Amino acid sequence: MAAKKPLITLLTDFGLQDHFVSVMKGVILNIHPDVNIIDICHNIPPQNIFQAAYLLKSSYAYFPSGSIHVVVVDPGVGTDRNPIIVSSGKGHFIGPDNGVFSYIYAEDQTCEVREITADHYFIKPRSGTFDGRDVFAPVAGWLSKGVGFSSFGELISAYKKFEIPQPVLVQEGTLKCKIVYVDRFGNLITNFSRNQFKEYLDSSEQRRFAFRMGDHTISRISQSYTEGEKDEIIAIFGSSGCVEFSVNQGNAAKLTSLGAGTDILFKVA
Repeated sequence: MAAKKPLITLLTDFGLQDHFVSVMKGVILNIHPDVNIIDICHNIPPQNIFQAAYLLKSSYAYFPSGSIHVVVVDPGVGTDRNPIIVSSGKGHFIGPDNGVFSYIYAEDQTCEVREITADHYFIKPRSGTFDGRDVFAPVAGWLSKGVGFSSFGELISAYKKFEIPQPVLVQEGTLKCKIVYVDRFGNLITNFSRNQFKEYLDSSEQRRFAFRMGDHTISRISQSYTEGEKDEIIAIFGSSGCVEFSVNQGNAAKLTSLGAGTDILFKVA
């Protein structure tokens, strides 16, 4: 049986108008032509590290173990921020040390992090404005070709991460949740999981609940997007396993004027 080809994913804020993504792929393929390259997303809003972290978290577990994930959302490019490579039980992650791998650290506390200092793997001269081409793509290419994880630099214990937003109990029977992502359909995806919902609902006497978001109150969970009436905000468990707010054939973000970072109240009675 033929060996499986290595797999590299790319997640950036480069968009598709310019040449940046294609150049990264060219660099990888020049180093290792026999590799699969998968695009996760290139339409992250510029410099939005948190959104990149969320999309990586929502994607990486569905790829084969050992995949290499390159993330380039890098407002600190050209500064003294470090390039890093992370190894976890699920794969390798390459990108800037700016917190973009925070969900990886939270989900695998045994992962190892190395600062990438072996600059003989870089493209020279290093431009200072395009580490996606000069640092991250070539490191991914050499890693996929068999260069060992430890060859790229020393282990570090101090690296940047942000606190993963969790629902917070604000008073008896009331949780404050948060919208963490808005998809292209305008669905408002929260950090409130199905299991958390069930736990708090089971703790209530009457098993009644209501979400309060802006001027809207939602007191039932729908099973599909089609259950809502025109311009009705519905709550549903989406593919992320968390509560999201949607509009049947509409756009919840536009209808409510709410977005990522907005607090949502969940009350049980």
